[in-house]
Amino acid sequence: MITVESKNKEKNCNTCIEIKCAEFRDVNGARKSPFYILTKEDIQKLKEDIRAIEAKESVFVFNCDLVRGTGYIDAIDIIAIRGNVFPDTTSDSNHPRDIMSARAVLAHEYYGHRTNRGTNLVSGCREDEYRASRTAAEITPNLTNEERTHLILDAIERKREAGIVADLDSFMRRLLYGD
Repeated sequence: MITVESKNKEKNCNTCIEIKCAEFRDVNGARKSPFYILTKEDIQKLKEDIRAIEAKESVFVFNCDLVRGTGYIDAIDIIAIRGNVFPDTTSDSNHPRDIMSARAVLAHEYYGHRTNRGTNLVSGCREDEYRASRTAAEITPNLTNEERTHLILDAIERKREAGIVADLDSFMRRLLYGD
C-alpha cells in the first residue's frame, strides 16, 4: 500500500488515502492527456453528463492529482476524473476506446466498475474492463445507441487484446446488428 495526499485543495481532491498500486489502469487509448486540467466549463459539462446518466455526483472528483488518469478507485469508492475523460479530437483513430464520449467513459466507470465494487476480479484486468464496458452499455440510462455501441465494441476489443473471442449475447448482437 502507498499513502498519497493531494496538495491541491482547490481541485476538490484533498483526502489522504491509501491506494493499492493495482487499482490503477493504464489502458486509455488515444484520449486527451490526463495532464490536461479540466476547466470550469469542462467540469460543468461533465456534471451535466453525470446527471444525465443518473449517477451520484458526489462520487466524482475532478482534476484529482491522486491518480494518473480517469478511473474508479474501489478502495475509497470514488471516480477520479482527469483530462483523459475526453477523446482526443486530433486523432484519426477509430478504436472504440479512443472515440467514446466522455459520457460513455463516465458510464463505464460508474455503472461498470462501481456497480461491481468489491468483487473478485482484479481491478484493471481485461475481464474487469470487459465487464465494465458490457455492463455500462446495458444498464446506463440515457446513453445514445452510438455510446452503447462504443462500449460494446470496447468490451469486444478487451477480449480480443487478451487473445479471446468474445461471445456475443443477445443484447450485444441486437445493439451491433439490429433486431
